[in-house]
Amino acid sequence: MFARTGWLYPLVIAAVLAGSSALRVWDPLFLQTLRALGFDVYQRLEPAPVNPNPPVRVIAIDATSIERVGPWPWPPAVLARLVERLRDQSAVVVALDMRLADPDAADSLAAALGAGPTVLSITPTNRASDDVIPLPMADFIIVADDPLPFIPGFANVVANQPPFDAEAAGIGAALTGIGGRVRRLPLMTAVGDKMIPALAMEVLRVAQGADIYVIDASAEDDWSTLGRPHGVLGVAVGDIDVPTDPGGSIRLHLRSTDPSSYVAAWQVLEGSAAPDRIAGRIAIVGLTDPAIANAHPTPLEVAAPAVAIHAQAIENILTGQTLTRPRHALAIEISAVVVVGLVLAFLIGRLRLVHAVLASLIVVGLVVAAGWYAFRDFSLVMDPTWPALSLWVMAALGILVLQRRLELRRREIRAAFGHALSPTVVDAILAHPGRLVLTGETRQLTLMSCKVRDFRTIARQLEAQELIGFVNRLYRPVSRAVLDHRGTIAQNTGDTIQAFWNAPLADEAHAVLACEAAIEVAAAVRQFDTLAREEAGTVEGEQTWVALGLGLTTGDCVVGNLGTGDRFDYLAIGENMDLATQIQRRCAVYGVAIVVGEATVRNLAEVRVLELDLVRVEGRSRPTRLYTLADAVAGAAGAFDRLSPVHGEMITAFRNRDWDAADGALAECRSMRVAGLATLYSLYRTRIATFREIRPPPNWDGTDATALK
Repeated sequence: MFARTGWLYPLVIAAVLAGSSALRVWDPLFLQTLRALGFDVYQRLEPAPVNPNPPVRVIAIDATSIERVGPWPWPPAVLARLVERLRDQSAVVVALDMRLADPDAADSLAAALGAGPTVLSITPTNRASDDVIPLPMADFIIVADDPLPFIPGFANVVANQPPFDAEAAGIGAALTGIGGRVRRLPLMTAVGDKMIPALAMEVLRVAQGADIYVIDASAEDDWSTLGRPHGVLGVAVGDIDVPTDPGGSIRLHLRSTDPSSYVAAWQVLEGSAAPDRIAGRIAIVGLTDPAIANAHPTPLEVAAPAVAIHAQAIENILTGQTLTRPRHALAIEISAVVVVGLVLAFLIGRLRLVHAVLASLIVVGLVVAAGWYAFRDFSLVMDPTWPALSLWVMAALGILVLQRRLELRRREIRAAFGHALSPTVVDAILAHPGRLVLTGETRQLTLMSCKVRDFRTIARQLEAQELIGFVNRLYRPVSRAVLDHRGTIAQNTGDTIQAFWNAPLADEAHAVLACEAAIEVAAAVRQFDTLAREEAGTVEGEQTWVALGLGLTTGDCVVGNLGTGDRFDYLAIGENMDLATQIQRRCAVYGVAIVVGEATVRNLAEVRVLELDLVRVEGRSRPTRLYTLADAVAGAAGAFDRLSPVHGEMITAFRNRDWDAADGALAECRSMRVAGLATLYSLYRTRIATFREIRPPPNWDGTDATALK
């Protein structure tokens, strides 16, 4: 990974993952708010289902009830009659979510409250209050550690008149509205050093006839608390055991309030309410008139009546529809972010920009979808916001780092290869910079060594400025031919150009391209020579001013950046590079512009070559055949079909020591008057004449005695 991305990229990835994990453990307010908003979206998308047979019925003191019965607050006698009517209709428990503060005619209401299972509410507050905290109606059993440090705490309460509290079977805490939007319900609230159960829990206790709360809390480190805060583990009463978050609260799975599911208080008072809507159910009496109701914002509503929230909380607990956050959710989320982040970082480091951005968006989308799936199908609350934000930041920074590194690499490539490669090849490298290996690799290359013959003689005849102009004019078409055929110019030393094919980008046609470039170079040099003679005033054929020798061979070489510091040289080194130089020197021996090694010829699909010689290469056991390209030999291209078989017969007869046959074939070749092969055929005429006089040794295989070194 480091080879592709450098060290900065993994360091940035590690820093982002470590920093985001530490931030999540710290859990500042903005993360809490963001997480809550994410859960709110889930609730809006998947609210709690409507229960056609709810265990709780809201007895609504709505606008119509106030209009028919009288302005609020109603006298205690009216409330007493309402409680009695609900009991007559077989309500399991009657709960009053309101403050009973009117001392007048209190006896009738107190008697009604004491006649059956009723639950009243009191409101914890931090405001000044002289109200006395009522005595608890049930005992508390504490398992393990004291829960008081973890549950919400208040200084005072706003209570009912003492006669009412004394007659009720239970007293529970009303919604306080502290904390803004209601998403959770504390099952226990601390007022000073005393605990008060939530109204919903107290209703459930009274409905079961239980008299004990069991509270499990933990403040110690052990394997079971790994990855989650210490705090309350759960609250049990009777047969109901409710897991809680560390603050002793449950997460409510709410739905929008439906007034059609209410039973209006005036209908109960007038006896027109259907008995089956109340019988066998818990009845909670409360204000629903928007003008006077104790309303709170929820994820689904701007203002939901407190009594409706209590009813849904009881229903959540009874049906098990509360939203659960696993005890080790934090450890799970951090582990998921680290694992998914590393996988995403691995992918980003190997993808192009568009694909990397798309991959990061897909991963972030999958994280959100996973949270949604857990919520919808399992009622699990897993945070989608922090993981998505962390992965998005990690991906964004990672992509920026990689793009910056890629841009620097592109600049390096342009600076390094702008003069050595054609713009098309440079663009191909920039499109796939990962394919470029600068640290060194072994590849099969086709290599070209191109050298001006008698350069020293030419240089002595020219002034400095003329010499520079001469070199530039000569090598401009040479360089263009190499670059146009996707070659790489390795070195230009004034009188010599070295080039190779199949690096830095792989190219299966490297041998063919090199030969085509060599033919174009030879043609360009002939044209240049013609112009040079014209400028010098010489007659065509009288003197050759400029001649190049080109040697081509194919073989394995090591290629890579051989520069140091700010200097960059992408070169090929190895014995095959030296062999190309040695082959190039044979051009003058044979009088041809191009000499090609047999390894290159083996890579040509359509062979239009003429064999030149068989030579021994120092350090190699078997001799190497040398060829020339027929299309680069003056006069040979048009006569190739007639010349090639006779030329081959001459070479074969020569190596078989059949001097007469060799002479005859040679004479026929010379009769075709191929100007570019005159020197070669003169060489073979001399060799044949020499071997007629001095026979070669018995082990001679036709190899030239002069070895390439």
